[in-house]
This record gives sequence, structure tokens and C-alpha cells, in this order.
Amino acid sequence: MSTLNNIKEDEIDLKELFKTILKYKIQIIIITYIFTMGAGIFAYLKPNIYTTSIVLELEDKKNNKTASAGADFMMEALSGSSGAGIANEIEVMKSRLILQKSFDKLDLNTNYWANNKFKKIEYYKNSPFVVEFSFLDDFLNGRNFTLTPIDENTFNLQLKKPSVYSLDNVLKMLDIKNYELGDTFSYNQNHKFNELIQTEYFSLTIKKVFDLKYNTYNFNHMTNMDVFNKYKKNLSVSQISKSASILNVSLEDTEPNRIKDILTSIYNTYTNEDIQRKTEEAKLTLDFIDVQLESINKRLNISATNLESFKEKNKLVELSGQAIKSTEKLSEYETQLEELKTELNVLLSLKNYVASNTNLLGMSITSASLIDPKISALVSQLQDETARKSTLLIDYTPAHPELVKVSQKIRSIKRNIVGTINNNIAQFQNRKRSLENIIKKYDKSINTLPKQERELSKLTRLFSVDEKIYSYLLEKKAESAILQSSTISNTRLLDEGIIANEPVKPKRKLIVLVGFILGFIFSLFYAFMREFFNNTVSNSDDVEKLSSIPIYGIIPQYKGKKAKKLVDEAYRSIRTNLQFLPKHENSNVIAITSSVSGEGKTTTSANLAKIIAKANKSVVILDLDLRKSSLHLNFDIPNTIGISSYLSGQNTLEEITNFVEKDNVTVLTTGSLPPNPSELILGDKMKELIDTLKAKYDYVIFDTPPVGLVTDAMILINYADISFLVIKAFYTRKEFVKNLDRLSKEHKNNTFGLILNGVEIGDKYGYGYGSNYGYGYGNAKYYQDR
Repeated sequence: MSTLNNIKEDEIDLKELFKTILKYKIQIIIITYIFTMGAGIFAYLKPNIYTTSIVLELEDKKNNKTASAGADFMMEALSGSSGAGIANEIEVMKSRLILQKSFDKLDLNTNYWANNKFKKIEYYKNSPFVVEFSFLDDFLNGRNFTLTPIDENTFNLQLKKPSVYSLDNVLKMLDIKNYELGDTFSYNQNHKFNELIQTEYFSLTIKKVFDLKYNTYNFNHMTNMDVFNKYKKNLSVSQISKSASILNVSLEDTEPNRIKDILTSIYNTYTNEDIQRKTEEAKLTLDFIDVQLESINKRLNISATNLESFKEKNKLVELSGQAIKSTEKLSEYETQLEELKTELNVLLSLKNYVASNTNLLGMSITSASLIDPKISALVSQLQDETARKSTLLIDYTPAHPELVKVSQKIRSIKRNIVGTINNNIAQFQNRKRSLENIIKKYDKSINTLPKQERELSKLTRLFSVDEKIYSYLLEKKAESAILQSSTISNTRLLDEGIIANEPVKPKRKLIVLVGFILGFIFSLFYAFMREFFNNTVSNSDDVEKLSSIPIYGIIPQYKGKKAKKLVDEAYRSIRTNLQFLPKHENSNVIAITSSVSGEGKTTTSANLAKIIAKANKSVVILDLDLRKSSLHLNFDIPNTIGISSYLSGQNTLEEITNFVEKDNVTVLTTGSLPPNPSELILGDKMKELIDTLKAKYDYVIFDTPPVGLVTDAMILINYADISFLVIKAFYTRKEFVKNLDRLSKEHKNNTFGLILNGVEIGDKYGYGYGSNYGYGYGNAKYYQDR
């Protein structure tokens, strides 16, 4: 049984839901239409956004380092392999250095567009005119100039003041920002094409390329930083996968041809920078080798001359077997010592470079067999943080917490690099001392040889060491020269940018659909919230929920001839329902009241009297609202004397009686409004008046004051056989209906009925009208309690 009740309640709630929707269907349709149209207009005005991408392959430099781990020490120490990795290359490609050089190669500072049907038509390399700026004040950068063609050779150039409703202007009005010169500057003059236009704040020439077919055109000029900020935010550089050194570089813009040119320019700039960096590294290597060669060459010449002179002077050609063996061994250790000194010089140079340079993005180093690998890792880390700092400086000042944190980290890494280099230098110096000790031992062994043989061994050894080093340096110089002349970028273009034919944004159909859905949801929300906060009754359903008093009639709004017929029929229905009242033969005194004024109580009283009179019944209607009279206006009769003068004994009943012949209704007006209406109504003369009228007329109708405002109505209700409580749709508050229901329960000896007035014609009225018959004669529960 409980389940059935829950189902019934759910059905009732669902029914109320649909009734609310139907009640506000016009508003729902209008709101949904407005949202849909707004979304459609937004989608129409939104410019097309295109996207294009290129795919690049970067050389895997980490693998190269592994492959070259066995290479000789100097070429590894001076090679052009960066340890920064793919992430660093992504930051380099997005850096201002690369992007600004890329943008400078293209004409991106001046923008052109036309206005057609509220849409912007942007031009790139196909503008019908070209603007050449000779001078432009800073405050005019970004301001839109408007060009309006007048004829083939003449145009109007206009520059408007900034809008007074702009955020910038509001801030200046509030003294948050200072006013500038540009806030008051405007321009509006006619000129000819190819004419030099000069003012105090700008100087430009507009050259016509081909005919201008639209009514208005616009152009503006952007600074390099504005260009950088505009395209940087729409540029995306991403690694296709973590295991692959392949990058996808994409850009979004309103002009597809411009996207392709920008991406191509970025690729060319990046590869040129890479080649230039490698060329510079090779040049540094050659310079280093040349210095070493010059020094070794001098030593080699001296040692060769000394050896030759000694041989000629002493007639010695070669050493003995023991001397040769000792000399070769000593020569080997001395060669190692020279190599160690060279690498030590590299470390010292690296230390000085780190200490004296703030930006190490261009430095290259790998881990040689004798150098600590931590140096390369720290340099790579330092380059990553330096690139990150450069990126942050675009958007923030050096005082920003994130930049302060990065700067502290850079200083810490540099200290670690210097410390690691110092440790390596210390290790190299220890090895150097060890080699020097070994060389001293061999020197002692050689010192046991005869003097001439000992001197020949020394000269031969020096010549051999210098010759090996010199040969080695010549070989590396040749390799570096070849590398410099054949330097290519580590980047390979896999997929070129393709000019997009279809925009990726906006999704116009989706925007309209979302607008429709949002509009429908908002309209439903509006309908339910309005219904939730609606504190007035609107139809018979609302009345039934709030009161058990039977409804004797539902009167529609009076609008037009069709409504007049329905109104008349509604009053006939009330007249008919009066015949089915219990003890109908005694129910000829009718009191009509309402909760507050304005609910149609007096009009209902007058119309009910007229409709009863048409059934050949004698009817008298009394205006007993002795505080605010208005019944006489409905019958177009004077109100000079009336009930107040009768009750006070000033006039007789015959004198105050007005018979309206056209309506066949007798009317007793209030007369002059008395100061004590309650006392007059409580008097015996009021009861005598009612008894007299009941005996003379078939129906006696009271038009009483509102029952919710004064006590007069309750006094008069006690004289009535039935009291009609008039409530008005969309006017009477729900709590008033509850008060009327409570009133009927407190006065069980009186019979009450409701008349719902002012109902809209349509579904609401039809439903309510059809239900009133049942209430008139069938509400057994209500009358059982009477």
C-alpha cells in the first residue's frame, strides 16, 4: 500500500513538473530562442582559427656521447655535443631569441583586415593596400586606424579615441591609472594614395595595390614584443614520445598561409642557429689547436736542431739497446704528461669560462675518459635552468618568487660546477706529480749511461715527445677544419607544414547546440524558480491545494468579445450552483467578500446580481463597504444618500432605494462614508433592514469590506446564508487563501464558497471551469462538517 502511495506521489510530482513547463512554455521558448540566437551570432562573428604543424627529428646527442666515449680526450672535451637534451631544445626553440629572429624575417608588425557583414576578413600578403610607417609614437602601437575608400584615388583615414567604457578608461577615471597623451588624440582626414601623411604623432604612406571592394578597412602596427607575445601563446612544441627525439611544432592563427610561413621561419632560424653554434665551436677548437701547434712547433724545431747538432758533433748515430729501451719508456711517460697538461689546461679554461659568464647556453662539453662525468651533467642542468629563467623573464620581473628561486638554483649549480672542476684539477695535479716521479726514476736510470749516450737519449726523447704531440695536433686540426667546412644541423625536417583548408575552431554547430541546451536549461531553471517564488494562486489547482472550501465559480479575464461570453457563462454557472446548496429555500442572502481589496469583489457582486436578475428573480444588492464605496460606479448611479444615512435615521428605505431598470436590479449605495461604520452595522436597524429586504426580494446580496482588513465583513457574514470569498488569480497571495480556509473552519455555522476571478483563458481556465460544477453540489466532506 505504501509503494502505491509513493508511486502516486511521484506521478503527481511529475504531473506538476509538466504543468509548470506548460505554464511557462512561452517564456521557455523565448529564452531558449534568445540563447540559441546569441550562440549563433557568437559563432558567426567568431573568426576562423586554423592550425598547422611541422615534425622535426633531433639528433640523439646522449647516444652520440656514449658512442664517442672511447674517443680521444681533447676532441671529446671540445666537441659540439650539447648535454641539455630534448627538453632544453624545446625551450630553445620557444625562446625569444629564436622566435624574434623568425618573426623579423616576416612582415608581421602591420595587420590588415576588412569589415564585411559584421565579420573581420584578415589579409596576409594579399592586402589591397600597404602601409609604410616612417614614424609612429609609442602610444599609437596597437591602435586601430580605419580606412574608408571614397573613390579610386581618395580615402578617409580615421583614428578614434579609446572608448570611455573600456576597462583602461574606467581605471583612469578612478585615478588608479594616469591619463596619457593618447587618451585624447584622434584623427579624421581625407587623403590620396601614395601621399605622405604627417602629423605630430605619426608619419605614414598608404600605397594602393589593387581595388578596394569593401566599405571599411582597418590596420594597426604592433611592436616586436607585441608580435612575440601574440604568436608565442599559440605556439606549441612537444615531444611526440618520451623515447623518440622527434618534435611536433604547431601553431594556431586566423590566417593559414601565415602559419606555414612562421613555422618554416622558426625551423630555418633554429637550424641556422644550430649550425652557427657548431661553426663557432669548431672555430674555437681550431684556435685552441693553433695556439698549441705554435708552441709545440717551436719546441720541435729546437729539439730537432739540438739533436742534429749533437749527432754531428759527437759522431753518434744511435743509442745502445738498453738506452733505447729506457728512452722509449721515458718518452711514453713524458707524452702522457703532456696530454695531461693539455687536459688540465682545458679544465682551467672551463673553470674561467664558468666563473666569468652568466649564460652558458652556448657552452659544449662531454665527459672525456679522464674528466669527471658530473661536470657534463651539471652543465646540462645549468643550461636547463638558464633556459627556464629566460622563459620566465618574458612574463615576470626578476623580483618574482619563481625567478628568485631559479636564480638561486643557478648560482648553486655554478658553485657545484666550479667545485667539481677544482676536484678534477686536484686529481689531475696528483696524477701529474705521479708521472713526474716516474719520469725522475727513469732519468736516474738514464743517468748511469755514458755522458754522450745520456745526452743523446735526452735529446732523442724530447724530439720524440714533441713530434708525437705535433703530429697529433696536426691530425686534429685537419679533422676540425673538415668539421667546420661541412657543419650541418642536427635537426631534420620530417613533415613540412601544409596550408590548412578547414578551420579547427570555432565548432559552430557545437556552439549553437550548446547555446540551445544552455538556453533550455536556463529557461527551465527560470520557470521553476519563478514557480517556486510565486506566492500567488494562478488557477483552481493552486486553490485546491491550499483550501477545502468548495469553488462555486471560475471567472476568466475579461479580454474581448469572446471573453465576455465566457464571463457571462461563468456567472450563470454560479447562479446554477446556488440552486444546489443545502436548504436552498433559505439561501437567498449572499455575502461577497475577499481577503484584501483589488480582488474583484465589487465587480463580482454587481455581475452576479445582474445575472440572477436575468432569471426573473428580484435582486437587491447592498454596498456595505462603508469605508470605501464603489458599487454605484458599476451601475452608473449617484451616491449622495444611502445605507449610512438610513442606519443613522436621516433617510427612509424608500429614499435610498435605487432601481436600475436596464439591469432589473435594486441597488442600495453607501451614501456618505460614516466615521463609525462598525457601530452602524452592529445596530438593530441593520438587522431590521435585512429582514425587510429578505421578505421583499428573492435574493439579497451584500458587497462587504475585505474580510482580511476590517471586522465589518465578519459581522455581515453572520447575516448571510452563504458567503462567497473572491480570490483573484496572479493577485491573491497563497497565505491569504490559507487564512480564508482557517476562517471557514473557525466559523462552522456559516457556509462559505470560493469564486476564483481573473483566470487566464486557455488550458488553465478550461480545467478550472470544468471542475466547478462538482464543487457546487458534491463536496460532501465539506458540508458534513457544517
